[in-house]
Amino acid sequence: MTADDGDEDDELDMAFELLADRRRRAVIEVLRTAPRGALELPALVEAVATECGVDADVLRSTLHHQHLPKLDEVGVVDFDREEGVVSYDPHPLVERCLDVAQSYRSDQWMRGPSGPD
Repeated sequence: MTADDGDEDDELDMAFELLADRRRRAVIEVLRTAPRGALELPALVEAVATECGVDADVLRSTLHHQHLPKLDEVGVVDFDREEGVVSYDPHPLVERCLDVAQSYRSDQWMRGPSGPD
C-alpha cells in the first residue's frame, strides 16, 4: 500500500476504506497476532468468525471473494489462493489506525468526558 506521487491524503483515504469494514479489521487483527503473521485460510476464517460473532460458513465466501482480494490488491495481506495461506504485511499507517481503534474501544474512551454536574 503506497501513495502515488507522495499523496498522503490518498493513502489515508485507502487506509480508512480498508478498515471501515469490521471483517477486514478482524482479518488484520487476527493476522497481527498469528505466528509469523500468517494463517491457513480455514483457521483464519474460524478466528475472524469468532471475532465478529458470525457463522464461519457464511463468512468464508465473503472473505474469499471480497475482503481478502481487496486487502491483497493494496498489499496489506498476501492471499495465496494456491497454498491457501494468508499473511499480513504490516503497513505503518494501517498499524497506527488499528492502534487508535483499539484505544477507542478501551474503557477510558467509553466512559466519555467528565464534566461538571
